[in-house]
Amino acid sequence: MLTIEILILVSYVILAFIKPRIALITLPVVCFLLAWAGVVTQEYDALFSAFVIFIATLAIISVTKPKPETKQWPQICAKWILISIPFLLLLAAAVFVFDSLAARFILLIFSVALLILIGVTVSCAITSRHATASYVLSTIGSSMRQNLPLPMALESAAAGKTDSRSIILQRITKWLVQGYSLSQSIRRGYPKCPGYTVAMIDAAEKIDQLPLAMGAIEADMVTRAEERRKIRPVHPLYPVVVLVFTFFLLWVVMTFVIPQFKSVLREMFGGAALPASTRLLVGITNVVAYESGWLLGSVLAFILLVVIPVSIRIKFRPRRPEKPYLLSRIGDFVKWHLPVLRWFEKNYSMVQAVELLRLSLNAGSTVDDAIANTLGLDVNNCFRKQLKGWLEKVQRGDNIATAAREAKLGSPLAWAFDDQVNQGNTLAILEMLESFYRSNYSYHVNLARFIIWPCIILAMGATVGFVVYAIYSPLIAIIEQTVEIVYP
Repeated sequence: MLTIEILILVSYVILAFIKPRIALITLPVVCFLLAWAGVVTQEYDALFSAFVIFIATLAIISVTKPKPETKQWPQICAKWILISIPFLLLLAAAVFVFDSLAARFILLIFSVALLILIGVTVSCAITSRHATASYVLSTIGSSMRQNLPLPMALESAAAGKTDSRSIILQRITKWLVQGYSLSQSIRRGYPKCPGYTVAMIDAAEKIDQLPLAMGAIEADMVTRAEERRKIRPVHPLYPVVVLVFTFFLLWVVMTFVIPQFKSVLREMFGGAALPASTRLLVGITNVVAYESGWLLGSVLAFILLVVIPVSIRIKFRPRRPEKPYLLSRIGDFVKWHLPVLRWFEKNYSMVQAVELLRLSLNAGSTVDDAIANTLGLDVNNCFRKQLKGWLEKVQRGDNIATAAREAKLGSPLAWAFDDQVNQGNTLAILEMLESFYRSNYSYHVNLARFIIWPCIILAMGATVGFVVYAIYSPLIAIIEQTVEIVYP
């Protein structure tokens, strides 16, 4: 067994330097099998060896520098696993050393800290990805506006630099030199580029309106960057943290304090019952913590193990407009059929569709070709079906404005193509509609935020107030009963 342990250790040390991805993926399985073999053969030193191999391999992977053309996720994952190990050891110590209440309290603190850490990490990663995309696209746009050969300009911008942004520019340059179009080069050299950006570039290349499209993309990126810089009065995780701590404190009080009050009322004051608010709170706590505890635990485990990882994966994975993923189609369907989200989805999709329609018609494309170009945009899949229906009616010879109304694309878009009302003003009206939809979307997003957050704060205040009232009501009842005895 000792020989096997040494061979595994040496193999993974070498593998961590040469193939860190393979080492990181296979490491948990091999260490588990080694530990299991040690338990079966009662050679418990294999458990310690498995732990040493695990830590040593992760440490080597985390300190190795990847090659410029390779991905860095093994090093990042190894660092985060090493950071989380002390917290796991602390949790294990709390479970085995302290009593159950202390262990649960540490488990709660660890869970909340883990959620906050995940939220902050995801937020920082999204901001970093957005900043990288803004830099890459602005560099491409400025090179095009200066009428420079794009491969040479991007190569000059990335010359002598080894940061991630310069590496992305070098990859895009490599594919441009080989004769690929800009959209294809971005897909191959920058796979993490936002899907709506690649879709807009691809559609603009077909109508030879790439400079105008790049200007619109840069303006949209600047708007998003400004939106992210705004100070938020309340972080989205704040209500979750407050409710988790409130529930835990409530469980402690309902388990150790309220039963004492109940016994005092029963023994000293002839079986007096707890106040109605306290009985209601006790009933809710019993249902949530004991009667339906397995269901609540299952839901929380599903959220932590499935929903959160899938959400993070969806957040970081660029959309694929030409062939949407299954999760993207499901998400688009759900958002499209919910009352409030439907309006936001349609409005945001209309911004992109109207913008590309204007660019296509300005380039001399026919109406059906302009509509066909919008089918490649990164819009809601249900909205894309409406665009397909509009295209089919137009190709069939129907009136453009009437077809737009029948496809449920809205009266404003139909008005833009109505020859009887505004003959020859389609481009001007489309430009106006683009500005209208964009400003209308931003206005309603801010309005919804300003309405929802105060409502959440009021609901949280009412919940905490009811909990405080229900907890202190037995104490007030005991004082009142005592006063009646002393002063009959």
